[in-house]
Parts: sequence; structure tokens; C-alpha cells
Amino acid sequence: MRAKAALNHSVLDNCPGGRRRQVDYKCRTYGSELRLVSAFHTSNTCGNPDCGKVDPRSRPGCGRLFVCVHCGFEDHADHNAAVEIHARARRTGGSVTNSTRRRSSASSPGQPRRRMREAQPAVYSVEGNRSR
Repeated sequence: MRAKAALNHSVLDNCPGGRRRQVDYKCRTYGSELRLVSAFHTSNTCGNPDCGKVDPRSRPGCGRLFVCVHCGFEDHADHNAAVEIHARARRTGGSVTNSTRRRSSASSPGQPRRRMREAQPAVYSVEGNRSR
């Protein structure tokens, strides 16, 4: 029972709503744009811009290979799905080609850190006693 409770706790810590909230916060901090895209049928959609057909037969078995049955386009299944998600994000509007790229107009969060006192070099007097 304790292992189940730990699993439930870890799942709730990594819930999609919390992840979205954190990514949204980071995007605003760094001046990026978050675009929500439905992942429905991305693994069955051809990543070839000339085709774009959805067919579950393009993913035979549990393999990692995507082969479009309409145009013959071949790619790694995860890469093909990522290309499709990126294309859907571009179609939602705007001219941003990479929604995770940092814009130059945003300033960096935080300020430059000062060196800690322990990390500063010690200064010694002529007599060899340590002084500040």
C-alpha cells in the first residue's frame, strides 16, 4: 500500500496541469511563446508537407519506424510526430518558427551573482598575517 501511495504522489507531482503552468511561467520569464497543440493523431500523420495524410497503417506493429502508406515517406516515429506537432504550432498563427527559442528583447531573469566571501582571494600583509 505504501508503494502505491508513493506512485500516486509522484504522478500528481508531474501532472500535465502543473507541467503546463511551469512551462508557461518559464516562457513568460524568457520571452518565449507557449502554443498549445493537440497531439491527437500526430503519430499517425505523415510528416511530409506534400502528403499530410492520417493513416494508422503507417505505423506497423510497435516499431519505431513510420512509413506512410500513401507517399512512402520514411522517418523515425517520434521525430515524425515532433515534426507534425511543430507544423501544427506554426499553423496556429504568428511568425514564430521555434516556440522555444529565446527572444533577444527579453532580459535575463535575476541579477549577476556576487562572489561569496569565502570565494574571494585572501589578502595578506607583509608580516604574513591575514588581513582584509
